[in-house]
Amino acid sequence: MNFSIIEQIILTVLILSAFSIFFYEIWRRLRIISKGRGKLPFDYFTKRIFRVFKEVILQKRVIRDRFWPGLMHGLVFWGFIVFSIVTLDHFATGFERPLFSKSTHHLYAFIATPFAWLVIIGIVALAYRRFISRPESLGKLSPSSGLVAFFIFLLMATYLYGETTLPCLRQAGTLASKINWWLHTLVILAFLSLIPKSKHLHLVFAPFNIFFRPFDTPEHIPTKIDLEASEEEMDQLLQNLTRLSKNQAFDIFSCVECGRCTEVCPAHRGGGILEPKYHFILDLRDPLLNSKDVSVLGQIDVEAGWECTTCQACTYACPVGNQVEKSDEIRALQVLVEGKVPQEYQKLFMNLQESGNTEGAFHSSLTEKLPEYTPDKDYLLWLGCFARFELDPSFTKAVNDFTKILDKAGVTYGVEKDEWCCGDPANRLGDKMTYQFLIEHNLEFLSKTKKITTLCPHCMVNLDKEYRKFSDVSYVVEHHTQVIATLIKENRIQVKPNHAGPVTFHDPCNLSRIIGEVDAPREVIKAITKDFFELEEKGSNTLCCGAGGGLWWKKEGAGRTHLIRAQQIVDSGCETVVTACNFCFGMFNQGLGPLTPEAQKPIEIKDIAEFVQERLT
Repeated sequence: MNFSIIEQIILTVLILSAFSIFFYEIWRRLRIISKGRGKLPFDYFTKRIFRVFKEVILQKRVIRDRFWPGLMHGLVFWGFIVFSIVTLDHFATGFERPLFSKSTHHLYAFIATPFAWLVIIGIVALAYRRFISRPESLGKLSPSSGLVAFFIFLLMATYLYGETTLPCLRQAGTLASKINWWLHTLVILAFLSLIPKSKHLHLVFAPFNIFFRPFDTPEHIPTKIDLEASEEEMDQLLQNLTRLSKNQAFDIFSCVECGRCTEVCPAHRGGGILEPKYHFILDLRDPLLNSKDVSVLGQIDVEAGWECTTCQACTYACPVGNQVEKSDEIRALQVLVEGKVPQEYQKLFMNLQESGNTEGAFHSSLTEKLPEYTPDKDYLLWLGCFARFELDPSFTKAVNDFTKILDKAGVTYGVEKDEWCCGDPANRLGDKMTYQFLIEHNLEFLSKTKKITTLCPHCMVNLDKEYRKFSDVSYVVEHHTQVIATLIKENRIQVKPNHAGPVTFHDPCNLSRIIGEVDAPREVIKAITKDFFELEEKGSNTLCCGAGGGLWWKKEGAGRTHLIRAQQIVDSGCETVVTACNFCFGMFNQGLGPLTPEAQKPIEIKDIAEFVQERLT
């Protein structure tokens, strides 16, 4: 196929125009991202590259939670990788400098042609899903999505026409062949211009976003408050609370608008107003572009922000690496800058400030019954406010049973008589000043501690991950499921397997998604019973009980966040539900009874320590 000088000039102008639009829009967004707080991380470089390979090239996350739609997306993506070489050769041909010889071109067509058909299958299936079946999670119809789907279909159709049309029409200079070539060219350049102005920007940004994604979840910039700082420094601190980090700004522009975050959100599923896709991501996109700045956190819907359980299901579900949840930021903004604390949390904050615990108590009967910690003991047993002040009195048995397990194994332990709250409620509800006050007190006596064990995943997250953002810590924190699993493996305790009836396990969000522990509790339960079965949403894909994010202390609202998981457990047909979090235990103790039909046997709620201790030999 021959191209005149005029055609080559037109092609050059079109290419330069398309690339100018493309790079200008990319540059606009990168300038905004550069204004964000913090730095984009390059540590663990090899590990990050391997993650990009798994999640971008292999499409692991895309396929994981929505297999068929994910596979269709994968077909389109893999097809475009194959067609990147075809596209380079296509434009080189327009300048009469083809990359391939005729024989090489025909040989590569044997690979590209099947992929063209797979891309057509994939894009037609995705278009049908978006515009015909229309799942609620995808949200409102997007004209750009329809246009892109049409472009992709047309690209594949024009390629196939060029490869399969009659030889007489493929001969150099034929009108049909030339029209087909130019149509293919114009669609590619139009697609290039459209990408940065639509959700398809994720094609460019997602690989980098996945590379830069933090390894810890959640990854909020800690609010460090120096009470001796100057007025100007304090003003700057408060102003920073309105600003996105670089990672968060990257998230906004990388969003693929798939709605997975909203689909898994327990608050949304329970009838609340929170929609993470919009409230934490898309609602911030236009303010970013319009203001050309990152001071947009004040745009988040406050009421929606207070509904979040901080369970991180949205972040776990995101296929492009977004750290979705931003309730931490909007709550800190409300408490520290606006001074607006919801009434139900005012007493909680006052109790933490005056007594160092959530209940405003100065005495714990449980603490008095347990040995005091000294540095020569194996573990500091961290009770947490829930157990220490018996927020659910029946959970005290779990604590006592765990101590019996430790005694049986010859493990020494003790409690800190003056233990203060780890600060999780203050941290998750935005009172960062009180949180720092609690951290400073606790780190003072923890400096002589080597190992900590706790039944509360919320406490573990704070004592370990969160405290490390403020200070170097030398101690190790182990969840009691991890301790028990180790004791069984090392034969320091023996359990008697028995028939327990249908048993299932509820994964606490903090344990499974934030700490990353899903194996230890299962190893323990399976060592005891063969009647174990999994709930539909399990492991890192668990569903929140509704107590996270400090919402244990929230007055009951219109939503049913706290009942969705309880209903799943009732419907599962289990006789016993085992969990490994005091808050989950308390929520199910409140919720399972009223939801269980009269004809159904009441479901037993067991902490894993109870489940094991009752079967010790």
